[in-house]
Amino acid sequence: MILRGFYLFRRLLTSARRNRQQAQADKIRDSFYLHCWREAAEACGAELAQNNEGVIWITQEGIGRPIYVNRNLNVLDSHASVRVTDDKPATYRLLREVGAPVPDHVALRADALKMALEFMRSQDGPVVVKPAAGTAGGVGVTSNIRTASELRHAMAWAGAYCSRVLIERHIQGDTYRLLYLNGELLDCVLRKSPSLVGDGSSTVRRLVRDENRRRLAEGYVRSQSLLIVDGDMKAALALQGLGLDSVPEARREFTIKYVANDNLACDNITALERISCSTARIGKNIVDKFGLKLVGIDIMTSDIGQDVAETGGAVIDINGDPGFYCHYFKNDDRVPLAEYILKEAIGSVSEAAVRPA
Repeated sequence: MILRGFYLFRRLLTSARRNRQQAQADKIRDSFYLHCWREAAEACGAELAQNNEGVIWITQEGIGRPIYVNRNLNVLDSHASVRVTDDKPATYRLLREVGAPVPDHVALRADALKMALEFMRSQDGPVVVKPAAGTAGGVGVTSNIRTASELRHAMAWAGAYCSRVLIERHIQGDTYRLLYLNGELLDCVLRKSPSLVGDGSSTVRRLVRDENRRRLAEGYVRSQSLLIVDGDMKAALALQGLGLDSVPEARREFTIKYVANDNLACDNITALERISCSTARIGKNIVDKFGLKLVGIDIMTSDIGQDVAETGGAVIDINGDPGFYCHYFKNDDRVPLAEYILKEAIGSVSEAAVRPA
């Protein structure tokens, strides 16, 4: 409880003392989404407006009311239906009902360390700890946990965001995002973990700081977020024999975090042509089960071209309001998701306007 209280305090302190860099990072993400929605409005012949608080609304002649948008929060599915995917243990139960492979896991109170240790020792390899509900974007997640000390800290960190935590087997492989709209597979993106390269004189901490400066200078064309020092970063470094004060040799490339949300644009690679039919079918079954128009499905696997279960892979997350970034900024085949969402929304509003009372 004391450790969890420490992390909760640290979380609140971080929120209360938002430093200049983090505020700038928020502006980068806001700028990215404003770019997406403005481009979508132009493509649909609509008008976009924004007030001083950052609220965006889109209007078009012929539709009776404005369409409000906020970053990646979509207007196609109700808030209640999207919230279904927030509860990770419940999501895993639904996934199993459609035959989708999920990691071995257990949901526990954030202070149930003894039971967590028993679960970790029952696994052949490392585990991942996540808040059981209420977060997205890799917040509160620590991967590749191998020791009791790492587990204790990871549970405390996740517990700062949710009183329950999900502990699951760490799946070996790469992270892929499958994007579905109205049951159609629009995109499949390999999202590589972020990495840095040593110069032989700088500490990891300095390399992280320098990378964040580049991200702030170049904006969302480089990345949509900053590299935040957390449990996932420390675990990734430890597995490679590094720490924040280590000095990696020149030209040594190393993973800085396992969670892919903080990667670079160049770390996102189109894999739509490589996805196996069985994996695409699993995704379609998931979409039908959850009943969402727009959904992002995260899969960990060593080979997206094979059946997920045969590779030992698993579905690790469902997103009812998936982020746009990896579909806009990647190696090729950009997918203008905001435009697709807006066209669908305009159609829905128009139909409602002409429907008889």
